[in-house]
Amino acid sequence: MSMRSHVEQYLAMRRSLGFKLHGEGRMLLDFADRLDHAGQATITVAAALGWATEPAGVTAAHRQRRLAVVRSLA
Repeated sequence: MSMRSHVEQYLAMRRSLGFKLHGEGRMLLDFADRLDHAGQATITVAAALGWATEPAGVTAAHRQRRLAVVRSLA
C-alpha cells in the first residue's frame, strides 16, 4: 500500500471525527507523494525534516507548521 493511500485513510478517519484538515490535508498528501516518489515506505525524521524545510528560504513559521503536520501523522 502506498503512503498516499495510508494518508488518505488517515484523513478520512480524522474528518469522520469532525476535523476539517483542509490545508493540513493538502500538506500531508504532498508529503506522502514525496515519500512514494522516493520509494520510502515509512516516515523518518530525515524525510520529515527534509520536506518541512522546503523550499529554500521559507520562514521559520512555515517550517514549523509543516513539521507539526507530519508529527500529527507520525
